[in-house]
Amino acid sequence: MMRNILPTVIILAFFNTTKAQKIFTSDIDNFWTAYDHIRKAENNKKEILEAYFLNKKTEGLKDFMEIKQFNEDDYLNVIEKYPQFWNSIRKNTSIDSKKISSINKALKKLKVLYPNNSNGNIYYTIGALKSGGTTHNEDLFLGIEKIVGDKNTIVSEFDNENLQKMFLYINSSQLEHITIHEFAHTFQKDGEINVLSKAIKEGSCDLIAELTMNKKFSSQYIDYGFKNYDTVKAAFKNEMFSRNFGNWFYNSNTSKNPDLGYFAGYVISKKYYDNAKNKKEAIKDIIELDFNSEEAVFQFLEKSKFFEDNTNIRELKSAYKNNQPKIVRIIEFENNSQNVDPKIKQIQIVFSKPMNENVSINFSKFGKEHFPLKKIAGLDNTKTILTLETVDLKPDTEYDFYVTDRGTKSEDGYHFPEQEYKVLFKTEKK
Repeated sequence: MMRNILPTVIILAFFNTTKAQKIFTSDIDNFWTAYDHIRKAENNKKEILEAYFLNKKTEGLKDFMEIKQFNEDDYLNVIEKYPQFWNSIRKNTSIDSKKISSINKALKKLKVLYPNNSNGNIYYTIGALKSGGTTHNEDLFLGIEKIVGDKNTIVSEFDNENLQKMFLYINSSQLEHITIHEFAHTFQKDGEINVLSKAIKEGSCDLIAELTMNKKFSSQYIDYGFKNYDTVKAAFKNEMFSRNFGNWFYNSNTSKNPDLGYFAGYVISKKYYDNAKNKKEAIKDIIELDFNSEEAVFQFLEKSKFFEDNTNIRELKSAYKNNQPKIVRIIEFENNSQNVDPKIKQIQIVFSKPMNENVSINFSKFGKEHFPLKKIAGLDNTKTILTLETVDLKPDTEYDFYVTDRGTKSEDGYHFPEQEYKVLFKTEKK
């Protein structure tokens, strides 16, 4: 794992952190000017949007729109559909001088704690509800309409459940922290190999924001994590080598206590920092950690002493790997067979251990005509054999499908190790 502005408020506000680095807010003011004109207009709404907003957009918004693939039609759609939402969130989108000053001070302190030559700009804008933000090279783009909501923000107009829940665990007061958190990502290496790696990547940015702002960060996942420390830690220990990120990140639609991966990573990073004699070196280690290197991540975890009992991480990983369910064989044919009987009516996949009922199957990547399955019949009494009913197979035809790691796990909670296990076969000629 990555919240109205008054008409007279800042048209373009920036404070230099270097000669080239700026904070831009003009897109927000221009959006609301366009919004007010659109709400009063009967016709020519696209022209109004362009004249007052899109023709004046910053380079950051231009890049943001290209990266997240949204356009004027998306803006017009959300303006028309969600008037109560926009009216209720308007005052929260104001980026006043106090907030700018606070962020500016944090950016300056970041340069002290972690010397850097970043010329990256920060663009606060309105992103048509498509994204809360992203980074591009050194720049940071934030769609603040997805960041600055609170309990008074009206979300009842949304059909999408994720949009309805997007402000359950954040509030407008977190804007400065979120900004520094996201800006810290611009210094990090790309990628993450598992839950542990992603947790450190995300949680460390919370720590960096806390250190640069001289202010304890309070959030739902931090509060819940510390109150239920042992339980969360034990669950994290069992799943940290998996790639099933959905249990730990961006899961407010499925969990009452979402984003606990951020908490685990925050604690690991903070312990690493607290245990280090040289704090400046520790921050450099934290920001420059190679999240695609299992060995580097393991060493970081060990040095953090997150597991006080001196747990051997490599032994833990080996035990985890041994406990993961594997596909032993397919009963009807060997995988990749080229002469499968087209008259077969089922495919039985044998797993190495009893499985949870929710085995994830994905379609053929070669089109519907190459997908051989009609339905998932289910597991047998031992829960080790999954039966899949086939469609009427054609002779001399290649078929494929995938068993994926999305929700596929053993009965005792170990996740399927492969993102996509390909089952491929070709039926024999008549």
